[in-house]
Amino acid sequence: MNDLVAHPSAFPRPPWRWLRHRLADRATQLAESGDVAGAAVLRTMLEAWWREQQQWDAAACELLRANHEINNALVGVSGNAQLMLLSPAGQQPKIRERLQVVLRESERIERAAQHLQALKAALANGDTDGIDASNAA
Repeated sequence: MNDLVAHPSAFPRPPWRWLRHRLADRATQLAESGDVAGAAVLRTMLEAWWREQQQWDAAACELLRANHEINNALVGVSGNAQLMLLSPAGQQPKIRERLQVVLRESERIERAAQHLQALKAALANGDTDGIDASNAA
């Protein structure tokens, strides 16, 4: 998990994608060994589960749109804090100290939002096994 914190775009592959491929392979093996009915049941269950999984992924991505709202708010907060640092009020030591805390905490929130973006990208990338967070919207 520490690698994820250091590189949020390197979010691991969702385990259910691997499971889907393994179950599909198993259904093929069943059919090839003569258990056509068992293969058909497994495929039916697999496809029903996969549709539900895709719906869940889409709902999770929708919830993770908060990332965009967080980033928009951060631009305003950090921009105004930087402007205040340049003002006469920002030259007062106690006020300057508090504004620097606001900027530092804004950076923490930005890093957390990047992690949400990586998760959103991983969930949105449903048709492939690899995760490429750079393509997330």
